[in-house]
Amino acid sequence: MRYFLFLMIFLTSTSLWAQKDYQTTQDISKKIKKKYREAFSSYNAFKYKEAIKQLDKIQKKAPRFVNAYLLEADCYLLLKEWDKAKACFEQALEIAPDYKPISHYRLGQLAMQSATYVEAGQQLSLFLEKAPKNSKLRPAAERLLADARFRPQAMANPVPFQPQNMGPNINSHQREYFPSVTANEKKIVFNVLIGEGRQAQEDLYQSFKVNGEWTPAKPLPEVNTPENEGAQSISADGQYLVFTVCNRPGDYGSCDLYYCVWEGQGWSRPQNMGPNINTGNWESQPSLSANAQALYFTRGGARNQGDKDLWMSYRNLDGSWGTPQPLSELNTDYDETAPCIHPDGQTLYFSSEGYPGMGKKDLFISRKGEDGKWGAPVNLGYPINTEGIEEAIVVGLSGELAYLAAERAGGYGSLDLYSFELPEALRPKAVTYLEAHVFDAETKANLDQALVYLIDLQAQDTVCAIRTNAEGKFLLCLPLGQDYALHVKEKGYLFASEHFELSAANSRQTPYQLPMPLQALKTNPSKTDSVAPILLKNVFFATNSASLQPSSRAELEQLRSLLIEQPKMRIRLQGHTDNEGEQADNLALSQRRAEAVRQYLIERGIAADRLEAQGFGESRPIADNNTAEGRQANRRTEFLPLN
Repeated sequence: MRYFLFLMIFLTSTSLWAQKDYQTTQDISKKIKKKYREAFSSYNAFKYKEAIKQLDKIQKKAPRFVNAYLLEADCYLLLKEWDKAKACFEQALEIAPDYKPISHYRLGQLAMQSATYVEAGQQLSLFLEKAPKNSKLRPAAERLLADARFRPQAMANPVPFQPQNMGPNINSHQREYFPSVTANEKKIVFNVLIGEGRQAQEDLYQSFKVNGEWTPAKPLPEVNTPENEGAQSISADGQYLVFTVCNRPGDYGSCDLYYCVWEGQGWSRPQNMGPNINTGNWESQPSLSANAQALYFTRGGARNQGDKDLWMSYRNLDGSWGTPQPLSELNTDYDETAPCIHPDGQTLYFSSEGYPGMGKKDLFISRKGEDGKWGAPVNLGYPINTEGIEEAIVVGLSGELAYLAAERAGGYGSLDLYSFELPEALRPKAVTYLEAHVFDAETKANLDQALVYLIDLQAQDTVCAIRTNAEGKFLLCLPLGQDYALHVKEKGYLFASEHFELSAANSRQTPYQLPMPLQALKTNPSKTDSVAPILLKNVFFATNSASLQPSSRAELEQLRSLLIEQPKMRIRLQGHTDNEGEQADNLALSQRRAEAVRQYLIERGIAADRLEAQGFGESRPIADNNTAEGRQANRRTEFLPLN
């Protein structure tokens, strides 16, 4: 890019004061002006060395002709002879300190390039002081000045960073980049660029961690084509893959986002994500939220030109995607790219050239506030960020380990994948996950496409709604700091629920692995059919009281929905207690609690003659009353279908 200082140079020179002691194109002699025009012609013809010789001769005859020094400085910039360019700009400023403030800007650029940040700050400050308020270079100068102030502080306070090459089973002599990992961090998908130049082929590869070691990476045969498959993201459960495809006939823009679904033995046929996601512009660099309910991605101009911004779309229950919205709190007038939404749903990592940083692009972290808006980005620090381009970081579920691509000495190729321990201050909220298997309680057959709802008990909001896969399984990420209800339902079955208490500071982080059998509804039950009571694991009462807690509503509404869907069903609500206190008191309390649930349903439209209520006190324990956990399990409410 040319440093063009002299657009219509003879028309843009400033007016001169009588007392000035330097010369410009406005008042230089005709003979020197003619020589200057000749040098300017050489400059415009890209003959920079010839122009420099001409300008040197001019300076000897007119040593205070400032334009000659400025044009020569520009020639040296284009020849990348930085020291000589600096000397010319300094000479111009010495002759005419206030003539062209751009000299300060260029010296600031050169100082940034040589990492002399104090000098850069001084020169850029002088430019901003002297330049017109409407100068087109003012935003760039302000950005550089912010970098000049940030970099020495970052280098004086480095963050811990010990990247480990992921080894020859992942890396090769080719270029590996854009990794993504599943929640258990036992599967990694990444891009490989095979070959060079126009013959290069971009494909997706995957590897599995077995006994602590990554298996040799292999391509995804159902996904890769003779065309390029670019930046991608795999869902936390490994069931959903979104990736970038460019320049395919019939697509919406220069690059579109595609998706495919794991079908048990392989990936489904890739499909374009459609016009709600893809436009006539450039869509790429996807990042799926933990439960594949939100998609973050980068959108740029057509043909990958223009400002790149971060966007986000929510997924509907039918699998379609809503209209994307820009992340306006984070996007700047410069490029923001490569989003990575952590499974906590509250922490976003991304790359930007619009905030103070170490290089052209740095990695940043932003945390979502209580108001749902993204907070001010924080630079990940030096030496994670360097004077180069840092783009695309992925942080594992635990928040302890992060993955990125880098060119480092001792690697296998020009670009390898590395893992490193993320500094504590840059980690997301703690998250655990649930892996469950939904099946018929009697036949043991897998129940695919069963509906799964995760509820925030305090807010009584649905965190996500998904369906089981072809094997009847699902994986959900559970950010710590909240209590959750889980509801699983399938047509023709009684629903099942689970409770996860993760709001306490010392909440469990070990993943949950649960079987979830569903009992089939009996259309014409015989006397020999046995139906086990269904535990209502998210019905809560005040201590020693039959007063329902507000956090019970989601579970009770599930029960009410079942009774509406099955208008002939009759049930008995059953209350139980632990063995603490008097038996008679416990029996009376359990009866009142069963009645409280019955009354809730009656008040919301369920006929009273379909509902019975019975308390059993402490007479039917399901766990050991000698432990706190056992007593908690025995304090329960359940329902029993009667027909």
